[in-house]
Amino acid sequence: MSEKGILMKKDKEISRTEKLAQKTDNFLSSNRKLLIIILVVILLILAGVGIGITVHSSNVDKKYEELYNLENSYNNLLVIDESTDEYATALSELESDVDAFLKSNKIDTFLGARATMLLAEVRFLEENWAEAYELSLAIAEAHDDDYFGPLCYINAAAAAENNNDASEALRLYTLVWDTYGVTCPLAPQALFNQARLENANGNTEVARSIFEQLTSEFPSSSYSAIAQSWLLTF
Repeated sequence: MSEKGILMKKDKEISRTEKLAQKTDNFLSSNRKLLIIILVVILLILAGVGIGITVHSSNVDKKYEELYNLENSYNNLLVIDESTDEYATALSELESDVDAFLKSNKIDTFLGARATMLLAEVRFLEENWAEAYELSLAIAEAHDDDYFGPLCYINAAAAAENNNDASEALRLYTLVWDTYGVTCPLAPQALFNQARLENANGNTEVARSIFEQLTSEFPSSSYSAIAQSWLLTF
């Protein structure tokens, strides 16, 4: 291609570029207000998302701080003489604070479950077995698919047995094994107590079978060692 042809081609390209630039300028000029509005809306959305994340994070932090304060109140309660007015006042305040906390943190959440457990632990200390059972069972049923489930089923079983309801205790210990199986850290405890209560009911062979299962599947468990001692009595 000749030099003249090259120059003509460049002129055409420049002309196209200028036309495109002109069209862009015209578009920006005629739609300036619209583009500004769109930009403002985008900025507001981004700001809103940022504020929402910040507020949510702040609310979560506040809830965990409230739970931390409840646990501190519970720990302080443990060192107060139960026969004093100070204990009664501290207990009343803890119960009131937990009730208020549970209004916005339901029992099916981690925070709500932990707060409810504090009340259950207080009932255990008071030997109020009926309420300890009810609270523990409520947590377990709301969390049967996480680690609160087996723990609180076993707590409910212990409360039921202390409340002279051995059949309910046996049902709950059996439920833990049947539901969560060998992978549950509390399985040895559940099996041991299941066998113990079956033996108390006169079901000797069932108890023996469960004790043998316990020693076979959990040989390193402290409950297995106790089960071996029980097997010597059969």
